[in-house]
Amino acid sequence: MEKISTETRRNSSRSSSSSTRRRSHHKRMKQNAISWLLHSIKILLGDESIRRYIILKYNPELKYKHHIKTFDAFIKSGKTREHKNKEIKKYLQAISRLKKDIVVFTATNVQQDKEDIETHFQSFIVDNNNKKVYGIDPAYNKNEEDFIGIYYAEILHETIKPFFENKQYQFHLVRLSRPAQTTTDDVFCQSWSLLILLKIMENKDYEKDVEIYIPSRKLDKYHMLLEFYKQIFTDMPELLDNLKAEYEGSISDYPELLEFDVGTLLMSMKKDDM
Repeated sequence: MEKISTETRRNSSRSSSSSTRRRSHHKRMKQNAISWLLHSIKILLGDESIRRYIILKYNPELKYKHHIKTFDAFIKSGKTREHKNKEIKKYLQAISRLKKDIVVFTATNVQQDKEDIETHFQSFIVDNNNKKVYGIDPAYNKNEEDFIGIYYAEILHETIKPFFENKQYQFHLVRLSRPAQTTTDDVFCQSWSLLILLKIMENKDYEKDVEIYIPSRKLDKYHMLLEFYKQIFTDMPELLDNLKAEYEGSISDYPELLEFDVGTLLMSMKKDDM
């Protein structure tokens, strides 16, 4: 048997070590790319025009298309929380005057001050035919007083609910089997609120007081979100252009991450990647 020289073994070892380093480097790059991809998806699904587009794709029968609004948390320069609340109430007044049909919108808690960057998305279905409103809070906890979970749905409890109750509407919280958000490191409220909204609108399930199933394990919750993301970009591949633009803008300081195609990366992801 031919003996393998010491130099050959060394070269083989160097080659193996180099290959391992390359794989490790690529793995780290992919993890960074996934992190920025998830960030980009969160930004996209919080955008008013994108949310409207997705809602109408699955619910083209909605009559009041231009009333599908998303109120963000942020106060314009020179304005106050009171100005923001007045803007929201003006909108609520307008949709309550429509008298019939369904209106869908989203609102977040209004920031307390300019340093407050926390948002908590809550979505709503206004049924003017039956004078009922259905509120979606991703942190809804059926075991807590007033169903208040890890995040307080301030805009729901303090603005929207009292406004419609004063108009003699019945207000209902959409029931969740367990909270979608249970820890403060779950920052997917824009995704959860949209996911639950679309689920409860299927076959008008909101009228049947259907409880939306939410998995108990965190990893299974992330799997649910990931499948939701994949479904959106499968059903609406045209939105990949928006996602690519958001992703590329986010990684401007990390040009090496441009090697990853956002669509391919998303479809290859597993729940562990979340």
